[in-house]
Amino acid sequence: MASRTARLFAVATLAIAAAACTKSLDTDGLETKLKDQIEAQTDSTITSVECPDDIKVESGATFECTANEESGATFTIEVVQTDDAGNVTWEVTGGQPGATGASGASGASGSTGASGA
Repeated sequence: MASRTARLFAVATLAIAAAACTKSLDTDGLETKLKDQIEAQTDSTITSVECPDDIKVESGATFECTANEESGATFTIEVVQTDDAGNVTWEVTGGQPGATGASGASGASGSTGASGA
């Protein structure tokens, strides 16, 4: 019985250790990089970019961020993780920066690093 308890404890400890080693994407840094890159590619002033918190670093995983333009326009940014090191590609998929009122048109796109923490 003691052996079984010890094995269960060891498995539980490994699971906790593995969870603690899981890297999260630096979404705060990514938001800044997206803002800077979109402004550099378009004639727009981005007031904010919001990405979900606690995104796990995982090659091929996708998520969406939302950007707000000074004009009040809001658009969606599709983000794809290209590797397990925090590198991503992105594309504006909902709306287009610099074109107030536009919707559905693809806009700016690029790639950047958002290293895991």
